[in-house]
Amino acid sequence: MYPVYLDFVLRYVPPMADHYHGIRLTRTFELPFPPTEKMLVFSKEWEGQADPMGYVLKEVTWDIDRGCFLAETELSSSGVPIALIPLDIRRIVDFGWQLGSFKHRYETDRRRVRKRKKVPRLRISDWDDDEVTAWETAPKTSRPKEFALVLQALASTMAELHNNSRVAYAMLKTGGYVALPRQTALDQLTAFQRKFAAALDTFDSMTSDQQWHWCASVQRRYPRLVDVVEAIR
Repeated sequence: MYPVYLDFVLRYVPPMADHYHGIRLTRTFELPFPPTEKMLVFSKEWEGQADPMGYVLKEVTWDIDRGCFLAETELSSSGVPIALIPLDIRRIVDFGWQLGSFKHRYETDRRRVRKRKKVPRLRISDWDDDEVTAWETAPKTSRPKEFALVLQALASTMAELHNNSRVAYAMLKTGGYVALPRQTALDQLTAFQRKFAAALDTFDSMTSDQQWHWCASVQRRYPRLVDVVEAIR
């Protein structure tokens, strides 16, 4: 049998961008033969469904020292409201995936690993799927206070991954998120859309050093999505 360490790279598009660094989950399994590039692997225990959609293996590597294969698979998930992203990740964890990466085994400087933040236990499992999307542009007084924590954690994670950092900046500045229509006159935008667009412009006007400093400061201030996922009741 051949042991395989597999990383699942997950992106929520939008607000994250496709083909950039993503949230990582990992698991280990065995194959009766060596894995190959673009091979699909499937287990109902991994996905909770009978249809063999499968995970496409990429970056397949044989680790001579550890006697195992390393591989990645990825997914860009669209249409998931920000409020439900932690619950979606929690569902994946419940199917046996672990938060993190096999790459942590290879890190030599542990001081660079970002420490987990303490997050109070969250009761968000009963949020209504039909209501949560409206919270992204709603006033803070009309949505649960836990939503702000979820949004902050997502923005912090995006800043850490350097995945659409400008959008993460606008999310924190406005307390919400909106996908701006292309080539639309400013006077045709809603008040929240104009506020969000102005925040994007502010980030774009920063120097690269200022943008990097902002990303670092956000990571110190707010928890990550993994912290929120682990706090769900």
